[in-house]
Amino acid sequence: MLAKHPVRFIDAIFRCLRNSALRTLLPAFVGLGCLASPALAEDLRAEVLTALRKATYEVVVEKPKTDSLSYEKPLPLDLLPYRERNDKYESIGTAFALANGQFVSAAHVVSLGADSVRRRIHLRNAEGVIVRLDRVLKFSTARDFIVFTVKDYVPAGVLEPSAAQRKNDKIFTVGNALGEGVIARDGMYTSDTLEEEDGRWSWIRFSAAASPGNSGGPLVDRDGRVIGVVLRKSENENLNFALPISEVLKASAAAAEISSKVMFKLDITDRTLQSKLDQTIGLPLGYQEFGQALQAMNSRFVASLSEQFKAANRDDMFPDSPGAQGLLYRATSAAPFPHVLAKQRDGTWDASLPSERRRAEVGKNGSLSFGTMGNFVYLRLQAPEDVPAAQMHGDSKAFMDVLLRGLYYSRSFGPERVRITSLGRAKEETVHIDAYQRKWQVRRWSVEHSDETIITYALPQPGGYAILLNEADEAASAMYEIDLKTLTDFVFVTYYGTLKQWAEFLAARDMLPAAFDSIAIEPAYGKEFRYRSKRLSFSYPHDLMKVTQTSDLHLKFAYFKENGRVVWDVTSVVAGEDKNTSTSVSLSRHLRPPETLPDSDRRTWESLVERRLPYTGTSFFDKSSTIIGSPHPAQQGDMRDPSRLYSIVYAADGTHDAPTMAQRLARFHQGISIHER
Repeated sequence: MLAKHPVRFIDAIFRCLRNSALRTLLPAFVGLGCLASPALAEDLRAEVLTALRKATYEVVVEKPKTDSLSYEKPLPLDLLPYRERNDKYESIGTAFALANGQFVSAAHVVSLGADSVRRRIHLRNAEGVIVRLDRVLKFSTARDFIVFTVKDYVPAGVLEPSAAQRKNDKIFTVGNALGEGVIARDGMYTSDTLEEEDGRWSWIRFSAAASPGNSGGPLVDRDGRVIGVVLRKSENENLNFALPISEVLKASAAAAEISSKVMFKLDITDRTLQSKLDQTIGLPLGYQEFGQALQAMNSRFVASLSEQFKAANRDDMFPDSPGAQGLLYRATSAAPFPHVLAKQRDGTWDASLPSERRRAEVGKNGSLSFGTMGNFVYLRLQAPEDVPAAQMHGDSKAFMDVLLRGLYYSRSFGPERVRITSLGRAKEETVHIDAYQRKWQVRRWSVEHSDETIITYALPQPGGYAILLNEADEAASAMYEIDLKTLTDFVFVTYYGTLKQWAEFLAARDMLPAAFDSIAIEPAYGKEFRYRSKRLSFSYPHDLMKVTQTSDLHLKFAYFKENGRVVWDVTSVVAGEDKNTSTSVSLSRHLRPPETLPDSDRRTWESLVERRLPYTGTSFFDKSSTIIGSPHPAQQGDMRDPSRLYSIVYAADGTHDAPTMAQRLARFHQGISIHER
């Protein structure tokens, strides 16, 4: 199975009602050839066991017939037991038959995710006969049950509901425990527990053993009559939960009850939004049609929650929060690794990184840096020379194959794990444009054996990508993608690469952010370098600083206010002589910060105005370089009330005399033309 990432708490449709719900999905390729004979439970007569066997079914899904993945070696299927290797189906839970052709199970067992590669749920009887679900007659997410019919099949036996339910009676769980066939296990009906939210009904608590796979099975008395539907297991004690069968019988047959309490939260803030989905879907309805309607309802609800959350917390989020104003006047980290703007513990907003990041080589001078924050993986890909970024722009398989060189995804077979080397081509590709008009390549891959989706939001950069990644089951992936779209508005990136990489990046005009519409980067190797934008022009000749394909350029972006709105644009141009040296020139734009900001946010501005280091116009040696800088243009006397200043800083490897450094700085100044007023 693919490694799981942390997930946001949400008591959502398609999931168990609580973390303690009986898990129904077994590892890939687990299945049953036929139902085992029922275990002999104390006080159950032979005829009762026979009746239970005829009326109780496995809930199964057909194993995928295709596998889009590639592996580092042949899959060791021989490590799986014979039955698991050869069963075409995977067992996920239990259902049972009532009169009039009706079947009952737990809602969380009969997943109705319309996008799943396992769109069809089946039942399997004791003789191994497979039957398909047909129509949904009753459904409730709150009570966690479903009543349905099956197609072209008459059950060999049915269960009768119990007329009396008494505490301290001997009861039995009947179900597909741990995928080993239908068994019965005894215990006591211990107590009733009121439903947690409003006390609208009581859960049955019982001590009979319940295992993964029991979900949806009947809880019965000595005579095999149904008391309840087994749902979930206690976390710390053997007192498990079932829904009284009376709640199923009296439920409305006119509409499905879709009720789910949700706490919505984004990773970037400590604010939460509590809400409740409380809607209905008309019944009866075909199984697939119902699944599509249910998933569409859930997606609309989560999207609505996201918009409500942003609207309710707008004044506490970037860029409107008072604690976010410092970011509008501050030079953020220059690293190309994607940062995310997040609220800090002191209420301020800043660019954050994963607390732990790892780096992996992906071959041919390529690398992948990655770390997890909240529900998502953040990555910076430096493309290897054998798969250049331009190729990955148009080939989703090549893109993911490179990621898998650095990310370890595997598939387990008993004690052995086999590395996944390719997911094949993405099943779907789109483009998402965020609030700052940056274009993210969105790609989705299906992992058939685990019924999961891997989604990447990738922002092209010179020589690579900034990437957000999420892996989740098919039903939940749409929910997480809503968060991904929101988070793209809060991702902070800079753009760095060699001039050769910049040429490849700029050639893909259709994927460039809108900020690049007015930017021209025009190197003439061996002659000169030219940069032009709506704010300034900047050039220098080759004899002042070399201009080659391995010269590097770093455009540092920032957020600032312009014409009454916050924009994301270039605030610093750093041109380097060569990617392997520190010789460079940096031209930066500075806005005067308000007096209300702390000294830490005003320090650079005050250094410029008062001509402190490094803006004195006098060179100095620092570590391995000689540095000189000054404001541009050089101002005479007092700089009275400027709202904007530009600075230029030149650094040269090694030791250089002061007149030489001053002369070079003056020549760089000559190549600057400021357009804005």
